[in-house]
Amino acid sequence: MGDSKEGGAESPPVGAAAGEGLSLLSQGESEEPSAQGSALFLGGNEVKSRAVVKYSSAPPRTAFARLEEKTDLKLPPANWLRESAKLGPAGTTILGNSKKSKPFSSFGMAYDFIDSVGNDVDVVSDSENIKKLLKIPYSKSHVSMAVHRIGRTLLLDELDIQELFMRSSQTGDWTWLKEFYQRLIDQKWQRKKKSKEHWYQKAILSKFLYYSINGDGAAQPVPSAAEQQESSSSDQTNDSDGASWPAPFEMPSSVSEDPSASSQGNEPLEPSYIVGHVASASKEQNLTTLFNDGENSQGLKNDFVRNILWTFEDIHMLVGSNMPIFGGGRYPAVSLRLRDNNKPINVLTGIDYWLDNLICNVPELVMCFHVNGIVQKYEMIKTEEIPNLENSNFSTKVIKDIAQNILSFLKSNCTKEGHTYWLFKASGSDIVKLYDLTTLCEETEDKYQNPFTMPVAILLYKVACNMMMKKNQNKKHYGTIRTLLLNCVKLLDKSRHPQPSCTFPVCHDTEERCRLVLSYVLEGLKSVDSSIKKESDLPAADPNTPIPLKYEDESTRGGPEGLEKQMALFLDKMGSLQKGNYSSQSGMIPGSWQHKMKLQLILKSSKAYYVLSDAAMSLQKYGRALRYIKLALQSHDTYCCLCTNMLSEVLLFLSQYLTLCGDIQLMLAQNANNRAAHLEEFNYQTKEDQEILHSLHRESSCQGFAWATDLSTDLESQLSVSCKCYEAANEILQFSDLKSQNPEHYVQVLKRMGNIRNEIGVFYMNQAAALQSERVVSKSVSPAEQQLWKKSFSCFEKGIHNFESIDDATNAALLLCNTGRLMRICAQAHCGAGDEFKREFSPEEGLYYNKAVDYYLKALRSLGTRDIHPAVWDSVNWELSTTYFTMATLQQDYAPLSRKAQEQIEKEVSEAMMKSLKYCDVDSVSARQPLCQYRAATIHHRLASMYHSCLRNQVGDEHLRKQHRVLADLHYSKAVKLFQLLRDAPCELLRVQLERVAFAEFQMTSQNSNVGKLKTLSGALDIMVRTKHAFQLIRKELVEEFDQPKSDESTPAADSSPSLNREEVIKLLSIFESRLSFLLLQSIKLLSSTKKKTSSNTEDDVVLKTNKQIYSQLLRATANKTAALLERIDVLVHLLDQLARGGGSVQ
Repeated sequence: MGDSKEGGAESPPVGAAAGEGLSLLSQGESEEPSAQGSALFLGGNEVKSRAVVKYSSAPPRTAFARLEEKTDLKLPPANWLRESAKLGPAGTTILGNSKKSKPFSSFGMAYDFIDSVGNDVDVVSDSENIKKLLKIPYSKSHVSMAVHRIGRTLLLDELDIQELFMRSSQTGDWTWLKEFYQRLIDQKWQRKKKSKEHWYQKAILSKFLYYSINGDGAAQPVPSAAEQQESSSSDQTNDSDGASWPAPFEMPSSVSEDPSASSQGNEPLEPSYIVGHVASASKEQNLTTLFNDGENSQGLKNDFVRNILWTFEDIHMLVGSNMPIFGGGRYPAVSLRLRDNNKPINVLTGIDYWLDNLICNVPELVMCFHVNGIVQKYEMIKTEEIPNLENSNFSTKVIKDIAQNILSFLKSNCTKEGHTYWLFKASGSDIVKLYDLTTLCEETEDKYQNPFTMPVAILLYKVACNMMMKKNQNKKHYGTIRTLLLNCVKLLDKSRHPQPSCTFPVCHDTEERCRLVLSYVLEGLKSVDSSIKKESDLPAADPNTPIPLKYEDESTRGGPEGLEKQMALFLDKMGSLQKGNYSSQSGMIPGSWQHKMKLQLILKSSKAYYVLSDAAMSLQKYGRALRYIKLALQSHDTYCCLCTNMLSEVLLFLSQYLTLCGDIQLMLAQNANNRAAHLEEFNYQTKEDQEILHSLHRESSCQGFAWATDLSTDLESQLSVSCKCYEAANEILQFSDLKSQNPEHYVQVLKRMGNIRNEIGVFYMNQAAALQSERVVSKSVSPAEQQLWKKSFSCFEKGIHNFESIDDATNAALLLCNTGRLMRICAQAHCGAGDEFKREFSPEEGLYYNKAVDYYLKALRSLGTRDIHPAVWDSVNWELSTTYFTMATLQQDYAPLSRKAQEQIEKEVSEAMMKSLKYCDVDSVSARQPLCQYRAATIHHRLASMYHSCLRNQVGDEHLRKQHRVLADLHYSKAVKLFQLLRDAPCELLRVQLERVAFAEFQMTSQNSNVGKLKTLSGALDIMVRTKHAFQLIRKELVEEFDQPKSDESTPAADSSPSLNREEVIKLLSIFESRLSFLLLQSIKLLSSTKKKTSSNTEDDVVLKTNKQIYSQLLRATANKTAALLERIDVLVHLLDQLARGGGSVQ
């Protein structure tokens, strides 16, 4: 049994306190308000009222004619029941609409003002129903209304029990409600006929209103007898058959596509909702209204002369009214009433008049009094004075309280959207009851017998669609929209109405929400597919059998060449889409509701899969991401097959899908070590995905994007597929001027194209380097290497063009830098030819190194200044310095003497070294600073060694010899200073110092005087003393190695240090001991010889004595062949200390 809710309201005393009427706050214009709306504010000390006319079909107001006294209203006027310009079209005259309100009148208004439903308005109803509710405490009459809830809005409609049960007796419908009524409310129900007095009063009122329009007050020839007979029965017809309760609604088999078949304002089926960072589809993509035929067949139209937005206190109501309103002259807007002078006005009549004037913006009431149809007099009353009339005075505050109480009662009890509630008060009873008719109906054999089911479903659907159309809606409304659509579907039988089950919004928050969307999509696809006759040539498929996701090795696809062919086919297909080619395997008719529905559902599924793919991508689940993007592209492929007019927004979606697919393929290529897990995720398939895929296969093969979504095991193939995805995404942007309409996406696609071409270029470059390292026997460059160079260079060149086209100087510089590295690899490939001993720096090497330099310089020009991107700027400078340094080193070590003169080679080496120094920043503090310092020190060392060598080999030109001597000394000094800044280059420092000593010894051989030789020796010994720093660094590293835990006895501690080579240290130590011994011996000899020839010199004697002692200790130390390396270093450090304190060095 249905839920019954009862509520009562106590009636206030009939006589209310005086002075509680409404006062006029402000008065509107005299003319009838237009559809745009106008307001009249009425209120007083206790209540406030504001009315805005939202729509009016009445012609301009005409002034009423004051009838002469003794006019007989029983006689019909000449214009009675005839149309005229003053009256307007039949049925919508200034006299109001004479028809009785239809059972679904509130729905007609709700459809026309859909923006107000569910949010802004509390009640939608006929004004007669509003008045009935507000008169409940004063009236003993019965009340019967149907109540429906849509959001926060309540729709109220009269539920005429007598008419309803008369229909039940004739058709058998509503028997369940009739039985319930007779069982609980009125066991002996019978139709009550209206009295003759009722029809007499209606006829005399009609004649009075026509007299008031005609204005001459005279009875003229009346209509024929047949016309009178027709008119006399018209009101009876309007009260009975005019209401015409519809049978339970049946959706027509096909939906009319005639736009004129709909009610005011075609509502599109539903907008395509946003998915993640995917833009929503345009309004043109929306489907036509599915329910237009249903609305028309049900008579769900707004038949009121006026629709008014009435605010009574804090209650907002959308009210329909047919009250005649006259105006003009002294009285811009008045309501006209006919009263029997023998019957005083009571409270109910006063409330009725007062509420009508409030609702319709009418400030004054004109009453015409008659006795037995003979006009007696007129009386004009202001609206705010009506509550204070004699015998009908009432409290406006009580009316306000009644309104608020009834609304609160209904809102707190009518809680379920889609349910039909019955508000009922029996005649003579003070108890108001509320029943849930939907629950009662569900207990019957056919739960869809409730005739309100379809109108409510339509309204739920329209409100949801209206909310989805608003661009300013945000995430907080998604839940409301979803609830509206779910309640809509719950009301309908899917077998009778498959269309609404296809309408659900797509959200973009979580994987669970997308899965929920896909479940709705699947339900919709099933509904559409079940409504299409299955053709014999459809592919037979078991929904429970998975459709394999193809997994191919690159060898089966024909490699990159095969990919090029597939890309060409794809672009041809995209071109044909612009021409609107249509192909469906199921035989759907283009333009049918099934066709439009399936298009929308497929587009939603592609968006949902795209969001799932993007989410999986962020979780680094690349196999899963590829599976989802494959399903998204398969959905889109089917959409392309069905679409007769491809919109630019849908093409943009496809570009975004392919961009994401390219990202996934790139990440799979870069994460090859986890390939097994990715493959497992890729091949997994849910039953839901299988069923959606089967529905797609009813329309197409879904293989249009197979080239982009296969999971390959080959790295080159994956990189190539990723590149082709980006290229395809870019090609799509060329259609319909999408490039200029979506500049941000276009820039992102070009960046990705540049990036993937860099990746492929590096891949080919590394392959070429690997071939080069494996080439042992062959002396010439292989064709395979050259082919890889060409591929790599082509990729870099295209990538540079991509970045330059979007003014991305930083990335363009990086690719130019990589091109320079490729040129260096080409140069290195040409250095392996020939015997190592006969090796010379070849022209090919010079060519490629110079090309590398050009690309590095272009990279610097691309950046412009270091401020653009300091890290990239420093990196390019380092690579440029390295290139110059390598080129100079190779020319110095493998001098091309067969082609160039020694002097020319030395000049080129010197220039290259100085350029390398130019781009080697030793001053800026950074992680690379020690490398730069080491590089600069090495350059100075090499230049010093070169000038030293030139000096030894130079004969003749004394000026040139002097120049070389100065340059050698200068570069040795700079090299020492830089090596001393480094803690991990003691051997290099020691070697430079030993070369400086050798340079001093060479200078001493050309000197003749003992004084000059002693000075040179003193300088050489001073250099020896300054090597103490290098020995201390070596000693420190040896001690650290010795102190390391001896956990691995098999490996000597010294061998584990990459920075210290023990063999090199021993070799340099032996040379140092030898040169120190030689210098000390020469010093002793020269000092002894000088002492014999000159008088005694105390200082020279001390130096001589010290040098002899040091020399003696050195000889004993070097004679001990069993001394450990650390001991030998300690001895040398000790001897150098002695030498520094009092030896032959000049401090």
